[in-house]
Amino acid sequence: MALRYDELKAPFVDFGNGVRLALDLEEFTDAASKEKAAKELRETNDVTDASIRKLRELVQQEKQLRVPVEDESFMRRFLRPKKYYPDSTFDMMKAFYRMKAKENFISDHLTTNSIKNALEDRVVQILPKRDQHGRRILYMEMGAKWNCTKVPSLEVIRCTNMLMETVGQEPTTQLHGIVFVINFDKLSLSHIGQFPPKFVKTVVDHGQKNSPHRIKGIHIVNNARMFNIFFKIFKPFLGKKWSQRIFLHGVEFKSLHEHIDADRLPSFLGGTYELPVEYDGAVIGQLLDCYKEKFEKEERHGYIPEVKES
Repeated sequence: MALRYDELKAPFVDFGNGVRLALDLEEFTDAASKEKAAKELRETNDVTDASIRKLRELVQQEKQLRVPVEDESFMRRFLRPKKYYPDSTFDMMKAFYRMKAKENFISDHLTTNSIKNALEDRVVQILPKRDQHGRRILYMEMGAKWNCTKVPSLEVIRCTNMLMETVGQEPTTQLHGIVFVINFDKLSLSHIGQFPPKFVKTVVDHGQKNSPHRIKGIHIVNNARMFNIFFKIFKPFLGKKWSQRIFLHGVEFKSLHEHIDADRLPSFLGGTYELPVEYDGAVIGQLLDCYKEKFEKEERHGYIPEVKES
C-alpha cells in the first residue's frame, strides 16, 4: 500500500492487485450523469444560472460571510444537495460555516495532522470502490477495533467530516452521494459513553440539515444487543429522511449486499476484493495532503470574526 502518481501526475493510493483510490475533481460530462443531474437535482442550464445568480445575491447581503461567489464549482457544490433551491441552500451554507467558526469542535481547522490517530487506526476510511450507483462508500469502526481512549469521539467526527469534505469536492460524488457502512462489532459501554446526548444532537443536526452532502444510506453491521442502547441516544434526533435510510444488517452480509453489490466491497464485508493486511491509514493522509493547498484555501472561507470594540 503506497501513494503513487499516474501518467498525468495525479496522486492515488495503490492497494495492490489493481485496487486504487483516487479523487476525481473534474466536472462530469457524460450523458447519463447529466440526465441524472437534470432529473434528480433540477440541474439544467436555465435553473443552474438562475440559482447561482440568486444565491450570489443572498450571500452578498450576508456581510460577515466570505465565500467565493464567482466560483461556479463552489456554488454548485452547495446547490446540488438542495436541488438548486437558492433559499434553502443559503440557510444550509450559513449554518455550515457557523459550525466551522466554532473553535476546537467538529469541523474547524480540519487538517490531516488533527485526525492523524483516526486515520492511522483506520477508524474512518474511504473505501476505494464506489457502489453500483456511483456513490462513495465511507467505512467506520465503532466497536472493538475502535480504541476510544486513543481516538476520542470528537476526533472520529472530525475525521468523518474531513473525509466527507474531501470526497464532497468531487462533482461525481455531489451527484451520486455518499453511503456509510458502520461496524459495531463488540460495541462496549466505553464506546457508548463517548456520545452524550447534547453532542449527538449537534452532530446529527449538522449531518442531516447543515452539510452539503447527499447521504444516501447508513448501513449498520454487527449490531448486537448493546447497539440498541447506543441507538436510543441517536433515535430522538433523527429526521424522517435519515430514519428511512438507516439499515440494520446484523451479521448478515447478504443483507448488506442487497444494497451494495459485493464486488464493490472488501472481503471483510463479504466482498470480492482484498485490502492489504498491513493497511496503512497514514497513506490516506498522504493522499489528502496532495490537495493541502486546496483545502487550506477552503478553510479560509466562512464567517470573519467580529472585531470587538475596545
